[in-house]
Amino acid sequence: MLRIDGGRSVDLDIVNEGTQQHGCHSVENVLSGTAKSMDQFSSYPAEMAAVLAKQWDSRGFPLELLPSTASMVSLLDVCYQASLLREEDTPVRCRVIYASPTQLRGMAIQEPQPHVLSFAEPAILSPHNLRKLYAAADFYRAALAVTTDESGALVIWGLVVTGTEWVNRVEGSRFDGVSLPPNLVVQAIRPGHLVASSGYMRVLETNQGQLLIDGFDPFRSTWISGRFSSVREAMLSRLPEDHVNNSVTTKVCESFVRDLAQSVVRRVLRLVRNRRHGGLMVVLPNGAHEDGTCERWLRFRVQFQSDDSTLLYHGMMVRLMARALEVAKTRQLAILTWSDYQQFRDAELRRFDDQLIDFSHFLADMMTVDGALILDHSFRLIGFGGEILGDTPVQTIHRATDIEGHQTVAERADSAGTRHRSAYRLVNGLNQSIAVVVSQDGDVRFVAHHNGKLTYWPYLP
Repeated sequence: MLRIDGGRSVDLDIVNEGTQQHGCHSVENVLSGTAKSMDQFSSYPAEMAAVLAKQWDSRGFPLELLPSTASMVSLLDVCYQASLLREEDTPVRCRVIYASPTQLRGMAIQEPQPHVLSFAEPAILSPHNLRKLYAAADFYRAALAVTTDESGALVIWGLVVTGTEWVNRVEGSRFDGVSLPPNLVVQAIRPGHLVASSGYMRVLETNQGQLLIDGFDPFRSTWISGRFSSVREAMLSRLPEDHVNNSVTTKVCESFVRDLAQSVVRRVLRLVRNRRHGGLMVVLPNGAHEDGTCERWLRFRVQFQSDDSTLLYHGMMVRLMARALEVAKTRQLAILTWSDYQQFRDAELRRFDDQLIDFSHFLADMMTVDGALILDHSFRLIGFGGEILGDTPVQTIHRATDIEGHQTVAERADSAGTRHRSAYRLVNGLNQSIAVVVSQDGDVRFVAHHNGKLTYWPYLP
């Protein structure tokens, strides 16, 4: 956790040559020289460039914002090589944005803009120069601006100061920081680990020699939303009713509760992934802490005493929604949505944001203790360091090939590690539970008993 201006909390942790016509790239030409199937790519820069072009196009981002294919391969190659270097025993960690001075200074005036500093003499983009310059462009506060000069060479022409608020922009979270144009941004996070984005919108990630393109975001599914519907209804029922005559009646959209809860879990998963330790989170049905379920299935390193203090997050969410409802009424809104909330600028809501960040770190800390972090559907803290009991092995696990799990592929359960097999065993025995397993290499799986089958979803945010 980093404290910046006014004590504000910030969450730190975070090819073959194609053709170019009229400034636009042909994705088909970029891909034509690639023989491997999509899920078999390793992270060589040429292959990454090919997949990046296709992913970029499929997301609807302007192709003219990408460099030429040869330049894109070179850009990714330099960032990849630089990520393997160290400067005075510190790994190179940086962000690079491919944009011209005109693009960065021509953003809409109403948007908070980054501060752009141009170099008097551009530097050639090379692993050596990134190693020498990255410390001045701190990963959390600034990016190095790169463009193609008149000779066709890639050059570093300036610094783009973004501030640290961008780190909190996990999908679905509120964001008060400066904007970036939808240009290509490449983050060198750790050795061999790159993330390519359009502005702040993640497009592609490569890690451990693999392109991470095979996966889903289960948060967007209907099945996982349905598991928590009763919790959302109960939470909404706790909000104060409006009894003031002649006032605007504002209601909270049910999806607001879902998006708020999911923003916390997304942040927790990102934190655990970035720590490279791995972890396991298990969400049990409400009442599991007192109906004997925990005693039958778990042996805890630490189990919390069951009182109101374990519902910290539940109460926090209710207070946050109550305040957001007050702000929504002043704006004459009939329905408060998550999109509305993201636009609010309110000091009290900012304090709640800080508390949610702290809570996410707290969960991530407990999740990285050997064993499982155990919660229930209401986010009640039950315990951590949980050892999953039972010796009935699970022989088969089904990998979902669509977000709703209608289509699956059977796999041997023993092909996964001990942490995964423990999660499989618990969910197979407690069908209403959900497990989220994070491997040391950053792989994340959601595990649930769904459509009569033990199923997992590879997670890609």
